[in-house]
Amino acid sequence: MTPKSERISTKEQNSVSPPSEKNINADLQCDYLVVGAGTTGMSFIDTLLTKNSTATVVLVDRNSRPGGHWVQAYPFVRLHQPSCFYGVNSLPLGKVRNRRGREIFDRDDRATATEVVEYYEKVIGQFESCGRVKCFFDAEYKYAESETKPKSDNPASSHTIISGCGKVSKVRCTKLVTVSSNVVVPSMRKPLIPVHESVEIIPVNGVPDAVTSEKYTNFVVLGAGKTGSDAVIELLLKGIDPSQIKWIISQDVWYFIRDVLYKDNGSFDESVRGIRPFLEEFTVKDAFLAVEKSGQAARLDPNGPFPEVCRGPQVSLKEMDMLRSIKDTVRLGRVVSIGASDMTLERGSLSFSNSQTLFVDCMVEGFYGYGTVKEGFKIFEPGRVNLGPLFMVFNPSFSSAITAYVESTFVSDEIKNSIFFFLAGKYSLGTPTTMLGGVYAQMKTMNALMKLHPPAAKFLLYSRTNPDSVNNRAGGSLLKLLWASFGPLQLAKKGGIFVKKVEDGGFSDIDHCFGVGRPLPTKPSSKFLLRKTNAKKLGHRYP
Repeated sequence: MTPKSERISTKEQNSVSPPSEKNINADLQCDYLVVGAGTTGMSFIDTLLTKNSTATVVLVDRNSRPGGHWVQAYPFVRLHQPSCFYGVNSLPLGKVRNRRGREIFDRDDRATATEVVEYYEKVIGQFESCGRVKCFFDAEYKYAESETKPKSDNPASSHTIISGCGKVSKVRCTKLVTVSSNVVVPSMRKPLIPVHESVEIIPVNGVPDAVTSEKYTNFVVLGAGKTGSDAVIELLLKGIDPSQIKWIISQDVWYFIRDVLYKDNGSFDESVRGIRPFLEEFTVKDAFLAVEKSGQAARLDPNGPFPEVCRGPQVSLKEMDMLRSIKDTVRLGRVVSIGASDMTLERGSLSFSNSQTLFVDCMVEGFYGYGTVKEGFKIFEPGRVNLGPLFMVFNPSFSSAITAYVESTFVSDEIKNSIFFFLAGKYSLGTPTTMLGGVYAQMKTMNALMKLHPPAAKFLLYSRTNPDSVNNRAGGSLLKLLWASFGPLQLAKKGGIFVKKVEDGGFSDIDHCFGVGRPLPTKPSSKFLLRKTNAKKLGHRYP
């Protein structure tokens, strides 16, 4: 592993000096220039190196460490999914292991932000140790439209990386890999609304210090998504009385209950319970109400209006009880502005005591940076791979791993693009209906990949980032997986029934196929399908 201090790019000065001749490195050559060392980029590189034994990569990120938004995350945040299927395929993140030391599914094994960043440091070590990856941190990628389109007679294109100390590196790559998702947490930006200079407002990161200061008697939490819920729970855990918390809930959301969702720690019976309401009910609303009745999902007010937001936050039953202990909830839309002693919302206004009130910023724009994909978006273009769309519901890790597998397996961009079904434009809004659409698109993507290349089933079944993999759902037993798929549970059949139901108009409140109703791709001649591996040009083994 290259020591952190010896990596190609580190901050050596506080200011960036202007580029000069002596600051320009000679051209670096690589197959892939990847911009972004967050979950999406890291998972792509990991699978790319595993499946393409000669691929070389240059990775650039503006942060000092890998991990993307996790580097800036609030100190008390944890994964809201089990660690066993987060990260990259080649390296376990979970701490719970079986007698053989193998990572196993445990719903309560959820890594902290610090653990996630340290994990990605280890992944970078793997990248560097294989000898096929060079990493630039504290660096900026300089985008130039004219540089991103390779000439037909020269597949390599030239790009520029500028380090924190002003060192300029020119990189020639065959493909540029960028991430369209832009996850921004409150600590990475200023407040999204005008705030009077006398008002004290902090990003959620500052909650622990604010409580310790004992300066405030009132806390106003802005936002009701996962971040807002985490802030409320942290305040309560720190001893703040529920009566001291005012919670601004611009839109009610659906929460998934971890204890029930993973009641048997990832059993196949849970999968059946999860899909059954969508097979038996005939409207999206009735399906979600059935999911709520089963205990797998919940809303803050069980008797309140049907939530029209569903972005996948998970909480435990205990945490849901804690959230419901907050009685001073405000449902007047989003906060528009905060004045010296009052705040204006979309449908009203509220006054507050300035000197004793602290506002906690947990507001988000869009789908936390995920899922906001424009219509016509293409993953693969000449000289480019565009990451970002979630082919696997709420799972950027597995989505990127599959993208890298397809890139390493197939030749034609047209064939590669035909495999992926994902929600874009108006269908990627984070509602109960579009969540159902996401499941539909996920199933079609898996079916398309296995139709064009049946050996891909092995990759899908053994990817640790796949929640339904052999290791996660079946405890490492392929026999258990096959029995669940084709035995009495008939999981494989149920997936097909669901897809057909959507396409046959089986939901009375859905009159479309989410923009991805096209047929599965037809397998072309194998002569033009698969990428050839040159056994004589094997690179350094990874991992």
